Amino acid sequence: MFASLSTMMSHGFKSSKQDFTFGPWKVTAAKNHIMKSKDIERLAEEMNMPSLPEMLFGDNVLRIQHTDGYGIEFSAINALKRVNNMEDAVKVACAQEWQESRADSEHSKEVVRPYDWTYTTDYRGTLIGDDMQIKVTKTAARIDMEKLKAREQIMFFDEVLLFEDELHDHGVSMISVKIRVMPTSFFLLLRFFLRVDGVLIRINDTRLYHEAGKNYMLREFSTRESKIAELKFLKSEADLEYIEKRLKLDFINSTAENGCPAEENPAVMLENLRAIKAKHTALCSQVKEIAAAQKESMDSIRNNLSSVMDVIQHFQQTTDVEVQPLTDSMQDSLQILGSAFSETTKQVPPAITASSQQQPLSYESDNVELSEAMFGAVPLSLRSSIKLADLNVFYQQLQQHLSKDNSSSLSVQKMKQLKMNVSDAKLKVLQHLSLVALDRKGHVRLVMGGE
Repeated sequence: MFASLSTMMSHGFKSSKQDFTFGPWKVTAAKNHIMKSKDIERLAEEMNMPSLPEMLFGDNVLRIQHTDGYGIEFSAINALKRVNNMEDAVKVACAQEWQESRADSEHSKEVVRPYDWTYTTDYRGTLIGDDMQIKVTKTAARIDMEKLKAREQIMFFDEVLLFEDELHDHGVSMISVKIRVMPTSFFLLLRFFLRVDGVLIRINDTRLYHEAGKNYMLREFSTRESKIAELKFLKSEADLEYIEKRLKLDFINSTAENGCPAEENPAVMLENLRAIKAKHTALCSQVKEIAAAQKESMDSIRNNLSSVMDVIQHFQQTTDVEVQPLTDSMQDSLQILGSAFSETTKQVPPAITASSQQQPLSYESDNVELSEAMFGAVPLSLRSSIKLADLNVFYQQLQQHLSKDNSSSLSVQKMKQLKMNVSDAKLKVLQHLSLVALDRKGHVRLVMGGE
């Protein structure tokens, strides 16, 4: 509660407006009071939503405008227009309680229907300009984060809160935008932050960067989400490492005081245990690589054997030459390999089976392929269960189905119907590399050039 009051004091009850000129651009940061209840109720009816955030700053805006009139601005109302007003995206127990608590409000119309009560938005700004506007195009260029790390004088800085809601004491949902202007460039960050207690944390970021003298801006959008249980697991690992270091330090101090022999020193024992664990991890990794190589060899043998058997059958049917029957050992081997081959092909999508039979896949020439460096940049916890070759096949299949229409998307069920080798691990890796994104319905679409 005190945090909310301080936020309201700093953002809501002290109206202010600041302007700053950067070359032909004018930066305006305007902050005003929280919207009145009647205005919020009227806006909720217009937006067809049962409820709006508790603290809504409808007059707050951060605007970047060129002297010719065009530009981009960030406001709360436009951000709320990107909220799903027809579906409850987060299914948790507190959602029902939260909705029932607002059932008596005047604008609820007596029936509280499903909607995204977390106010999740993928808002990326609103283009302005009557006669002309900024032209939005996709690009492979990225914001140079190293330039942003360079020490430069900050000539102007401001942060504008657009809306915030405590989700009936079950978390927090908020979106704010801040900008800093340096002598050579300006950088803007629009961040939507969501925390549902005991359930998840979600962050949607829009970054905007412009260098002096350039006739374009770079805009990048990213979304990240983690379950609270996963974050707790990471914290537990960190706690264990901290305890281990403290124990090691205590052992060193106590043995030094008591004159304990080096071979009986618990700290040395801990180091030996760490070395054993490292060797075990390395061996596990080698075993996985060997198993993968064995599987590839067996698949190749099965495919070649299947081709040979087809040729033999065709040869028998089209000629009068009699083929000698297989020996018992050959038949036993064929039965083993044949049954294994049939089981394998059930798990391999048609595109991969065709490839293994030396039938080339046809991909468009501009399809992107992941490099070893890109794959190696992904955390091991995400990529440990998949191979780069399989990931590239799946990513190229996605590009084949989605490249014709950049706005199209595919559900996981549809990908399974298309016999695409989809898995959660592959989707998470492509999401981490900002190559694909999931919409509110969980459908997958390609991300082009920092969209």
